[in-house]
Amino acid sequence: MNQQRDVSPALAIPVRPVSPWPGFLTAYFGWVFDYFEVIFLSIALVAISKELGFGSGQIALVLAVQLLFFAVGGVMFGLVSDRLGRKTALQWSIILFAIATLARAFTPNLEYLIIFSAIAGIGLGGEYGAGQSLVSETVKDRVRGKWSSFLYSGIFVGIMLGGIYGSTVLPAVGWRWCFAIASLPVLLLLVARRWMPESEVWQREKEENGVVQARELLTRRFLSRVLLCVVAASLQLFAYYGITALMPSYLVLTAGFTLTGAAWWIFFTGVSGLCGATAAALVIDRIGRRVTLSSFAALGAVSGTAVVLIWQFVDQNIPLAMIGFFFLYAAFGGTASVFGSLFSEVFPTRVRGTGVSAALQLARGASAGAPLIAGALYPIYGYLPLIVGGAGLLVLLSAAAWIFPERTAQSISNVAKELQEPSQQPSQARL
Repeated sequence: MNQQRDVSPALAIPVRPVSPWPGFLTAYFGWVFDYFEVIFLSIALVAISKELGFGSGQIALVLAVQLLFFAVGGVMFGLVSDRLGRKTALQWSIILFAIATLARAFTPNLEYLIIFSAIAGIGLGGEYGAGQSLVSETVKDRVRGKWSSFLYSGIFVGIMLGGIYGSTVLPAVGWRWCFAIASLPVLLLLVARRWMPESEVWQREKEENGVVQARELLTRRFLSRVLLCVVAASLQLFAYYGITALMPSYLVLTAGFTLTGAAWWIFFTGVSGLCGATAAALVIDRIGRRVTLSSFAALGAVSGTAVVLIWQFVDQNIPLAMIGFFFLYAAFGGTASVFGSLFSEVFPTRVRGTGVSAALQLARGASAGAPLIAGALYPIYGYLPLIVGGAGLLVLLSAAAWIFPERTAQSISNVAKELQEPSQQPSQARL
């Protein structure tokens, strides 16, 4: 698939066709290993807590710390992406994550586990924004939504792999060897980097206007767009992590599942999310970002409510509940997959990396509160109220979708020009 020729409104310099595949695949597999690691960690913590001697509160703390440092990585590597390039940020974020994952194999106690998880969170937090910006800037405008949604769908492949890994490899070799093996994806990066392109849209912006300056990231218009994206993503992520973070612990400690059975349940949620993200990818460029986001959020709210009713009044009918869970996690997949194209179309090229990365990862950082809140409520009220809370957040997300502008199929080079402050607009002399 070739990049359409785009022309700079300022200097009329054409952007040469660049294949999006190398950058897409590198970003995709980075995103796969992001959520693979997140889900596997939630499963492995059950075994780690038994060996190192800590409880459910400390499990929630480890998960929360990693989520919090996603925000640090999102801002840090977002700046790297806009100043040094999408390719550079993508490479180094994956390398940092791999090193921290390997270090966790040698964890002697809870304190070191928290430190290594924080470092891994920084690397994981930087990967998506750089990868999404690279994909948005190397595919045709009319299919940008589809490519972005398929990119995001990698998280559910990661969830499925994390579930399989936790149910098969973990019991066989133990959690330390599992982390050591999970650090190997960095080798794939060393192979893929040879063919990975740099965004020529970003390169052209840098040549025309120089690298982004700190003051450009402190304008009211930029920060207001970041805040809008953070709120939307936080609603989805709070709902997702609030329901998912303690699911393995609930299934094992309360519902009577084995650890292997709980891991396969997580695998099922990954299949569901992948189906939802794929469905969103097939319609997003036809019906637009707002309709897609709002519709899938509403589906999730209805499905979450149905799961609670089934569990309470149909004698914990697991097969029937699985139908409700399928549509709930399909809705999580559909809503999340919209964020890539929606957020990319809010920010101009010179601050897109920082905007997209910071917005999503600040939301993931804020969602560190979800497992902490869930950990505090779960011993008192049980698991089902967490699903009710998630359904309520999805209702709010369905409404918030309509606050965003609709920029489906608009040129990625020209979207969001109005976000620049008057002092940032090119002068007539420069034109």
